Amino acid sequence: MLSQIFQQRLTDLLDNITQDQKLLKEFEEELSVEDNPRILKKYKKEIKRQKESINNYRQEYTELEQQLIGISEPQMQVVGNQLQLVESQLQQIDAKLNIVLINHDSLLNRYNAAEQSILRVIIEQLNQTQLALTENILNAVAANQVSESEMHQMLAVLEERIPSLPPSSQAEITEIIKSPQLDAKHKITVTFPIVPLLVNYEGELELGTGFNIKSAWEQIMNKLGRK
Repeated sequence: MLSQIFQQRLTDLLDNITQDQKLLKEFEEELSVEDNPRILKKYKKEIKRQKESINNYRQEYTELEQQLIGISEPQMQVVGNQLQLVESQLQQIDAKLNIVLINHDSLLNRYNAAEQSILRVIIEQLNQTQLALTENILNAVAANQVSESEMHQMLAVLEERIPSLPPSSQAEITEIIKSPQLDAKHKITVTFPIVPLLVNYEGELELGTGFNIKSAWEQIMNKLGRK
């Protein structure tokens, strides 16, 4: 009798996890087409609720695992695999939401007051995809995923493309690129927001942890080299 009770709890837990999987799939599909910040913030709250739900599932699973050792190992393995899958899916969607919710002000906040005065006009022209691309690249640069030689190559190409920028920004960007006091990482960090205005990025932008920095960087460099 006790074993049957545990088995039912295990079945119920699997059903709950499966329902959460379906809900997360719906979130992911809506996220791909939704651009209303208010609605996206509601998704963010729902993701938080889902995290709490998953934590409860994890606790119940651990309790059942301890009580059902040797009784229903195959079914326990199924539940455990499903739980890991939902946790992974939840993390991916949360990462995507973090990127999608990027706005012009959050990107500007990376910079000091002097840099903001130079970049504000440029950043305010970026759409959501361009903002996400910029954020991903800047995060990669900050994490040392871009070599110094790659940064110098891009800076050299950017210097050639300065005449394509709005006249009001050309002198300031030139000064930053040529400044002997700034290192390559800082120069790229300040000047990269102009890149989306110079290239038509057509790569599939994987948000969050799925972003391929090497592929994106190579495509951007190829496009920057075309005048």
